[in-house]
Amino acid sequence: MGRSKGDYAALVPSLSTRMSKHAPTMGLLDSINLLLACIIGSGIFISAKAVLEYSGSYGLSIGVWIGCGLLCIMGALCYAELGCAYVSSGGDYTYLRLAFGDFMGFLRVWIEVALSRPMIVVLSVLTASNYLVYWFYPTCAPPESLVKCLSLFLLLIVGFINLTSSIWTGRLHQLCNYFKIATLVCIMGAGFYRMFLGRVENFAEPFEGSTYGKITSALYAGLFPYSGWNYLNNAIDDLKDPKRTLPRAIIVSLLICIIVYFLTFSSYFTALSAYDILISDATAVSFAERVFPFLLYIIPIGVTLSCVGAASGNIFTIGQMFNVAGRDGLMPHIFSMKHYQTGVPMIAILCEIILSFIFLFFMSNIGKLIICVGMINWICILLASVGLIVLRYKHPDRERPLKVPLFIPICFISILVILIVASALTDLENISTSLLLLATAIPAYIFGVVWKNKPSSFNRRYNIFAMNLQKFFHVVHDEHND
Repeated sequence: MGRSKGDYAALVPSLSTRMSKHAPTMGLLDSINLLLACIIGSGIFISAKAVLEYSGSYGLSIGVWIGCGLLCIMGALCYAELGCAYVSSGGDYTYLRLAFGDFMGFLRVWIEVALSRPMIVVLSVLTASNYLVYWFYPTCAPPESLVKCLSLFLLLIVGFINLTSSIWTGRLHQLCNYFKIATLVCIMGAGFYRMFLGRVENFAEPFEGSTYGKITSALYAGLFPYSGWNYLNNAIDDLKDPKRTLPRAIIVSLLICIIVYFLTFSSYFTALSAYDILISDATAVSFAERVFPFLLYIIPIGVTLSCVGAASGNIFTIGQMFNVAGRDGLMPHIFSMKHYQTGVPMIAILCEIILSFIFLFFMSNIGKLIICVGMINWICILLASVGLIVLRYKHPDRERPLKVPLFIPICFISILVILIVASALTDLENISTSLLLLATAIPAYIFGVVWKNKPSSFNRRYNIFAMNLQKFFHVVHDEHND
């Protein structure tokens, strides 16, 4: 029998009642480093062209980059209050389930597991493939079949490493982070050098060609590189003095990201015009080609590894979401099982890889993927922010060490509502696709959660199938791991 909503709320600890198995270890600097690693990834390389395509000019694009960062800071303050009031590794899932019930909690898990993560993985490997093949197709678009095959190959490599060893996966992430940082430093350094030489002609009329009719799509594209700012809520149990550390870490990290994205995007314009960026499928490589010839052999590798690291990171970290969902009965518990020796959640990772293959073959348009991921994720963030207000009235006596002024969540919610409604009016195709994908959660919830009295024949076959998976992949429950 499932727990009632009231019981579930009582089981979610506050800061004063949390009981950690170990002493908190993460201070402000550790928290900032973790967030920067989560936020700054392939997004700046994926979204630069899309932001310009929908905004039409350098000036409006910069406004989008900065505006998106400030919007995320407003959301971060809302999440800081939620994180300090409801201490749970479930993050958004916990807040939505407490505020609106089991279905909304399931919806968040479904979006993360079945939609958002696989789409981001596909975005990452497609971008990596476009940068790799640019060497061979510098003046024309590469064949779509070649990009798909290379993306498939990269996805297989990333999946194999994640399935084989968490140690090797960690080393892959370290290597990718080094190349990511080096690539961004090269681009920004080259941009400063060209500005020093006086190559600023592309900044003369910054708003020329602005297209305000597609500003909502530009905002979704601009918000994508900031994804991950709410991940620290999932690690709140490890934070020292969360009341101070959580909001400061998120705000400082986002301010750093705004500066990095501003400088990187501006650096492109020291060598490329808006037209040059729009016709290129690999903006950073086109930039390198114009600036220093030797960078032409460095930047594609750096961007490729950055995107591969993003794909691997999204696959690697999905285990926690499966674990929480399996624990609460919203997903089959076999997804949370881990290999008895390596501790790798193999079934969960295999599920993500299979879903990524499906998206790769049926939805491989990078621009469409960016917009749909943005719409889906920000609908959930909107619901969580509304949940903050709902939970204030639902649990008035709840301990809230950090309580933001009410006008901040109201303003944040209002902006998101306008953004989503405007996108529904101006970008009907993408909002329809996003809503259709969201609707897949309804039959999944009815079949997996609501329908409890399934036929005994079905349960028997499922149990046999689950046991065969356990035997084949050597996975066990966490409590059986030594």
